[in-house]
Amino acid sequence: MFMNGEGLCVFRAARESGACAVNKSNLVDRVASNLGATRNEAAQYLDAVLEGITQGLIEDGRVKITGFGGFVRRHRAERNGTKPTTGEPIRIPASETCGFKAAPHLRERLTEATRPPGQIEPKPVSRQQTAR
Repeated sequence: MFMNGEGLCVFRAARESGACAVNKSNLVDRVASNLGATRNEAAQYLDAVLEGITQGLIEDGRVKITGFGGFVRRHRAERNGTKPTTGEPIRIPASETCGFKAAPHLRERLTEATRPPGQIEPKPVSRQQTAR
C-alpha cells in the first residue's frame, strides 16, 4: 500500500511516479481536519465548492479564484481520430472541456515545496530583460 493513515504517500518513488494522487476522499479528510468539521460536513463543503465551479463554467465560461488560479471552459472542435483496437478511422465529435491555469502564488508555493534542499532560488527576471 502506498498511503499511510493520513492519506500521504509513504514511498518517495510512488509519490514521484504519480501513484499517490490526492483524490476527493483525501481532500475531504484535509478539509475536515483544517476546519475541525466532521467528514460529512467537509464532504458537503467540498461538493458545494465543486458545484459552484461547475456552474460558473457552464454559465460564464470562467471561474477565477484569486491566489489559486482560474478555470476556463474550452471548446474542442470535431476531429478525425483512429480507433485504437482496430486502427479504423473514426470521427470524434465536438465537445466542451475545462482548462486550468495556476495563479502566480500557487506556482511559487509549488516551486518552493518541490525545490531540492540546498538549491539556490533563481533571481527573478524583470519584464524589461525579457522584452529584449
